[in-house]
Amino acid sequence: MVRDKEMKHQTLRIIAYCLGVLAWLVLLVGVIISIIIGIGSAVLIAKVGFTLGGLVLTAIYMLILLAASKLIYLFIEVEEDLSKIKDIVKQKE
Repeated sequence: MVRDKEMKHQTLRIIAYCLGVLAWLVLLVGVIISIIIGIGSAVLIAKVGFTLGGLVLTAIYMLILLAASKLIYLFIEVEEDLSKIKDIVKQKE
């Protein structure tokens, strides 16, 4: 029965882990691309604008993906805690 509980949310754990990895990849690639596009711009204002804009958007996308990953982990933990509480209440009855 313990193994069933561990395997119960295995797919969600994998998805949450993949979202976390994807978030860090988005950050890495976004920073690199923002710098490359910023360097390649012709005018100084465009260099600053493209670089800062790209970095801000990259940070936003990364935070959204990381928050989704953590939210999935939170839902899994809440369900496990509620299941433990349910088992304790059943034992006391």
